[in-house]
Amino acid sequence: MINIGLKVKIITAVLSVTMLVNLFVTYYLIENEKVDAQVINIAGKQRMLTQKAVGEFHRLTMNKKDAKTEINDVDKIFRENLKRLLSGNLSHGKNLSIHNELVIIEKRWSSFKELMLLASKKSLDIKRDLVYEEGNKLLNIIDKTVQAYEIQAKNKKDFIKSMQFVLGFIALMIIVYMAKIALGINAQLNAFLKRSTKISGHQEKEKGNELEVACLHIQYFLNDVEHAIDSATKAVEKSEQAALELANEKNNPQALQQLDNSEDIVIETNEELYKTANVLKKLKQKLQENSDISF
Repeated sequence: MINIGLKVKIITAVLSVTMLVNLFVTYYLIENEKVDAQVINIAGKQRMLTQKAVGEFHRLTMNKKDAKTEINDVDKIFRENLKRLLSGNLSHGKNLSIHNELVIIEKRWSSFKELMLLASKKSLDIKRDLVYEEGNKLLNIIDKTVQAYEIQAKNKKDFIKSMQFVLGFIALMIIVYMAKIALGINAQLNAFLKRSTKISGHQEKEKGNELEVACLHIQYFLNDVEHAIDSATKAVEKSEQAALELANEKNNPQALQQLDNSEDIVIETNEELYKTANVLKKLKQKLQENSDISF
């Protein structure tokens, strides 16, 4: 059987660990939501940059001088974002499927840029429709990657929320069990208080918690026991004194007639009084040992 003190210690430890884990999971969820939002935002920008590249290609075919510079700027930003997604501080390389998609996008983007620059030259017989077709294909791949990021973030969020629910349920069960133990302890304290009050015989209401009041009543009982011991001791002393007086009166004819009977009564009374005194002393000692409670 596990005593109440050990139960309370175990439950407190388990509840503390559960709350700490729940706190850590909540913190992890908040931090991951920030990262996931950044990743989805950057992946979405890749779609926008692809569309902008196609638009700048169209301007380049119309002999807009700044179009080529814009394409190079788009290419620089696109590659920086792609690098962050692949191996930077926003890397999601743990997801092999998304990582492979990003590698494909990196290769197709390089080919797409070269195709735009070649198709813009009138000296080369390259159909410009190929650029638009390749741009649409690239957009579709990037769009699938964005959706994959969104699904991954949702699954991670759902998993962490499930963990929080389980931890919360465990914490609730522990709290209910602790409440049950607390009610049991309270019932035992009330019973202890009632019995100690009955033993002491004092009905006055005392101030303090249940244990303090119960200990006061036990102390009242110990005081009564001590008083009984003193009374028994005094009775023994008086009995011994009476025996001595009777012994001194042996020469008295009247005392001599009662001496035989009185001696037997005195001896028997002394023995009983000694036994009573010893029993009371042992009882007092045991009660003092069992009531040694600190607050």
